[in-house]
Amino acid sequence: MNTRLLTSGVLVLCVSTTTAAAQEARARGDASGAASSSLNRFTRWANEWDANHDQVYTCEEWKKYVSDLFSKADRNRDGYVDASEFKLIQDTAPQFKDADLGYFDDNRDGRLSRSEFVDKPNPFFLLFDRNHDCKVTLDEIMAVSAGPPQRPSEPGGSFMRR
Repeated sequence: MNTRLLTSGVLVLCVSTTTAAAQEARARGDASGAASSSLNRFTRWANEWDANHDQVYTCEEWKKYVSDLFSKADRNRDGYVDASEFKLIQDTAPQFKDADLGYFDDNRDGRLSRSEFVDKPNPFFLLFDRNHDCKVTLDEIMAVSAGPPQRPSEPGGSFMRR
């Protein structure tokens, strides 16, 4: 599957969900409800990997989270996650429920190395990390949620810093 296509699809889904929630709340005359609804939709799963629970979502926390997922899924400890092991990731982490192993499998060998999985950019940062500091705050989420959809300044760029 094309990486840029999947990333674009995730961004469209995120922006569409945010815009629809905002429009629905505005129609009811509840502008604060729009922001609150959108915030809840986007932070629900991010809170799972917010290690220190400060509601600042960092690239380091994301990488630790997916690295831990990888370690748990690699049941035979061969350093790779195959299709059956990837199913455990899908069942464990809601944000991977509809993910496709092929999206991560850069060398198309039917299995994932730790690097293929952990180093894949997270579209969450592309959408919300407007200042590219590898940190997403609630204010950044609210700004995107409350305003009209904007195109990321670096589409397809690497925004997951090590």
